[in-house]
Amino acid sequence: MDKLVDLFKTEGRANRAWYLWHILLDDLAIVSGVLLFGLLTVITRTPLFILPAIGVGVAGLWAGVCVTIKRLHDLGRPAWHWLLFIIPIYNIYLGIVLVFQKGTDGPNEFGPDPLDGYRALT
Repeated sequence: MDKLVDLFKTEGRANRAWYLWHILLDDLAIVSGVLLFGLLTVITRTPLFILPAIGVGVAGLWAGVCVTIKRLHDLGRPAWHWLLFIIPIYNIYLGIVLVFQKGTDGPNEFGPDPLDGYRALT
């Protein structure tokens, strides 16, 4: 349960693999949740199913923002750099950087290196 709560916090850092899996699963959860509740709304003709769809969508978007901020922290960038996704061409570059660029080695101003435990095993 503690890991689920961490998904909605912006403190800390996220390595590339953690970021990629959470973004993929987050997008899948948003799409499937909204489709499910949208389908239930159409089938039952009851608008009450729209409320859970909105809740799933908002929770998924917030989790995606938090995971992206943690990934930016791993690269040594502040959280406000998330707003750079608004810029049309730069957002593609920033998305590629978040997926492929290695994070800073060792601790930085945003927390300890998320891979320190893995490096100790090798």
